[in-house]
Amino acid sequence: MKRSFFTAIIVIAMATASAAFGDTLTQEERNFKQAFETFRTQFGLQLPNLDDSLVEGSRQWSVRMRQSGSFQHGAARENIYRGSASGIAAFRAWERSPGHRALLASPHLESFGIGNDGNYWTFRVRMRTAERTERIEVAANPVVTQSTITPVKPSLLKRLKRLFCR
Repeated sequence: MKRSFFTAIIVIAMATASAAFGDTLTQEERNFKQAFETFRTQFGLQLPNLDDSLVEGSRQWSVRMRQSGSFQHGAARENIYRGSASGIAAFRAWERSPGHRALLASPHLESFGIGNDGNYWTFRVRMRTAERTERIEVAANPVVTQSTITPVKPSLLKRLKRLFCR
């Protein structure tokens, strides 16, 4: 009895501390975030910051798509997915699509947000400006890795997005 009471207090304290520090992601959104960070680490890419405003915008767009039954982009630099309530499934679908993967693997990501409503997912990013990117690249020691990611020309990327995101 004492042990379960003590455990319950610890769980409540951890949840409160987590909410106080801005960790407002659902479990499935956290699953996505973990897969996304693992993916970027695997290729030696910098981890972008989680941005609360992008999370909120992503969630609102997912809600709007679900409520209207539509499936369309609401902003530039976003991936959308419909199919599973699983964050891992959403990440894997984007990882397998060349156009979506290019956004996940962009070396210019500064921050991101993820949000879902049922089986509708939205992933939005904010990119570094050219000036900030140059300063970061000059200041950082380059990580040498062998990547399986091949660069995609912007015009090809636009055509792939049009093809896969309809």
